[in-house]
Order: sequence, then C-alpha cells, then structure tokens
Amino acid sequence: MKNGLLSSKIFDSRAPAEKVTRREKILGHFMGPIAVMVMNSILSSYLNVYYTDVLKIGGIWGGMFISSFPIVAKVLDVLTFIFMGMVVDRTRSRQGKARPWILFSAPLMVVCLVLLFAVPTGNDNLTAIWIFVSYTLFYAVAFTMYSTAHTLLVPLATNDPVERQQLSTVANTPGMAAGSFVAIIFPCLLVPFMGVAGSRWIAVAVALAIVSLPLILLEFFFTRERVTQSDADSDEKVSLSAQLRCCVKSRSWVVLMIYLVVINLVNSLFSAGTFYYCNWVLGSYNDGYTQALFYALGQAPLGIGLLLCNPLARKLGKRNSMLLGMILSTLGAALCLLNPRSLPVVLAGQFIRSLGLIPGSYMLSGMLGDALDDVERVSGKRCDGFSSSVLNCIVTIMGGVALCIFNFGISHLGYQAPTADFIPVQNGTIQTFIIFCVIGVQLIAYPLIAVITRFMRPDRRPAESAK
Repeated sequence: MKNGLLSSKIFDSRAPAEKVTRREKILGHFMGPIAVMVMNSILSSYLNVYYTDVLKIGGIWGGMFISSFPIVAKVLDVLTFIFMGMVVDRTRSRQGKARPWILFSAPLMVVCLVLLFAVPTGNDNLTAIWIFVSYTLFYAVAFTMYSTAHTLLVPLATNDPVERQQLSTVANTPGMAAGSFVAIIFPCLLVPFMGVAGSRWIAVAVALAIVSLPLILLEFFFTRERVTQSDADSDEKVSLSAQLRCCVKSRSWVVLMIYLVVINLVNSLFSAGTFYYCNWVLGSYNDGYTQALFYALGQAPLGIGLLLCNPLARKLGKRNSMLLGMILSTLGAALCLLNPRSLPVVLAGQFIRSLGLIPGSYMLSGMLGDALDDVERVSGKRCDGFSSSVLNCIVTIMGGVALCIFNFGISHLGYQAPTADFIPVQNGTIQTFIIFCVIGVQLIAYPLIAVITRFMRPDRRPAESAK
C-alpha cells in the first residue's frame, strides 16, 4: 500500500513535534493501548474458563477439540503474522508503515471480540466450528494486524536510546493497568456476577467492545513514526530470507528472540492456569478475593516499576537489571513452592517474583528498538516488520503451546467443570498439575533466562548511538 487511502490530512498524526512529547506519551502510548491490553488480559485469563466452565466444551470429540484447536489456530496465526510483517515493511503512506494498520484493525477487533463469546450451543460440531472460526478471525486477522503495528510504535517513534527507554516505560505501563483491572474488578465484581451464565459474559464482551473502539483510534491519532519517515518514498523490498540473514547477524536480536521464547511460554502457562489455581488450589471457587489478592498484591511491584525502571536502566543498564531481576524472581518462585496452598506464603513469593520482573516488563520495547538498530548497524538494513512478525509469532506459538499443554492436562486428568448448583472438588492430580503450570515452570525457566540474559550485549550509550 503506497499513499492513496491515507493521504488525506484527516488521518494525520496529532503529534507533529520532531521529539516525543508528553501528550503523545499519555494519549498515544499510554491511554490508547489500554483497551486492547485489557481485552487481551481478559481473553488470556478467562476465555478458556468461558469455554470449559460456561460452554463446557471439554467433552467435544472426546476432549480432542479443546486440546488441539488452540495450536492449530496459532499455526494459522503465525502465518498471518509473517504475512503482516511483509505488508508492514512494504507499506508506504503519509501516516507511516505501521500506524495505518492500527486504524484498520480497530473495527475488526471489536466485532471479533463479541463473536468469541456469542457462541451457538446445542450442536457440538457447530459449536466447535464457531469457536475455531471466531478465535482465528480475532487472533489471526484482527489482533495480528494490530499487534504487528503496535509492537513497532516505540522503535519507530525515536532512535535516541534514552528517549526510547523512557517511552518504552510509558508504553509498557498499559499492560500493568490492564492487569490491575483484570486482577481487581474482574474477579471481585464481574466474575461472580457472570458466573456460568453465558448471556452475562456476552453482555460484558459487548460493553468492552464499545469502550475499546475510541481508545484504539486514540492510539492511531496520537502516535507518530519518525525513524522511517524519511524512507516513505523508498520502494526497496527485501525478501524474508534476506531479512532473516540480516537479523541473525545481530547477537542482540538473536538473544532477544531466545529470551522471548522462554518468557512467553512461562507467562502463557501462568495466564492459562491462574484462574484455576486460585479457585481450586489456593482458595474457593469465585470467592471474590483470592484471585484479587493473588494479582493485586502479587503484582503490586510492577506498578512500582514505573518509578524504578528508568533509574535502574541508567545505573545498571538493561542487561544487568534483567539478570538481577531473574535471580530475584527465581527466589520468589521457590518461596511459593514451599507451600503452594498457603495464601500468605504465595503472596509473599509472588511479590518477590514481581519485583524481579520489573526490568523485563518495562524494558522490552526499548530492547527491541536497540536490537533493530543493531541489525541495521551490522547489515545496513532495517527489518522492522519482519522482526515484529517474529516477536509476535513467538508470543503466538508459545501461547498456543501453553494452552494445549494446560487443556490436555486438565481434560485427561479428571477436571470437573462447575455448574450453577454444584461446585466440585478437584482431585489431587489436577491440583498438582495446576501448581506446576502456574509456579513450578517458573522455577525452571527463570534461572535459564538469567543465563540467556548474560549473552545480551551491554547497553550502548547515547554517544555511541549517534555515530
């Protein structure tokens, strides 16, 4: 796509300054993405719960559907991420190459969100087909379009490493805000209200869709691409294989992608299992406080991270901050496993774990920008869209793998779904499996990530980046 559709001034960015301004940070990079972050947090934490506890699809095709459809859908998602990365790299418009796809994704996402919950029941085959199609439309089309573009907004906003790190902190804060909403409002008020009534889940999805649309548009209008703006008229096209060769020349890029594989598998298992862990192991079903405490107190340090992240990055550098953070997170996970059924012990462990996750949570966009600059330095090419595709493919595949592992486990180990009149007690094997997925995997992965982090290049100083 080159100019044409978006050439009208009505689509111009409302952030015209050559430097990133406070208004751009607040409206474009903080407020704008909040709706999608909330949407994604709810879906990653509760969509599977809706399938197992409300729609009760665990028995469709002998349990094979719920165990296999996520990974099949994610394979399609990966293909569209690769395609979307190519499209972004070849987009030439007055509005840049990534931002236009924020605009195009907005109506698709809100419609597909409602379709995810408005599932017809009564016929297993129809239910399975609807779930697969709506899931694929949301993740492989709408969210792929948005996420590929959103991932690049910080790297393309500025090539000043200090300014980029400050913007990265702001841009990653909406994820923390979304987590707080899902941690407090959802389990305390909405989940007990919705229970196992499908109509109430659909009503909440519709309300979320209505609120999300204007916020996504806010992200489009109050962000700006500066790094590649001067290349808007370039028609150079680099093949996927050539971009891959360029990227693997950069140690920063390779190590970042390996880090993303491990951390996203852990995070996806954590998200898939948290509701089940709080309801069947740590507390009682929909008690209204266990999950809220688990999230709110366990994740509280990530809120503090907004203040700590930039000073840490300046004093220790991103690499050393992440390394120390992973060591601290390992200690927190170990404390949780000492007594995974004790709420005070688990909350203390989660608090320590979250302290350690502060650097990685807030510095990711900055690290991606640094890696893209390193790719350009060693190969002479910018591989922005391709790198965004690889990053999102990793997130997607690990999410699918984690969900398949979790669903296969609970469907074959005797998980009992609740009803409006009966709240079962899960067997010991199910509980142990849930504990492993939520906490046990962390104790394996965090030391591995610490080792991986050691291979990252030391941070560049501003003077170096200007050369």
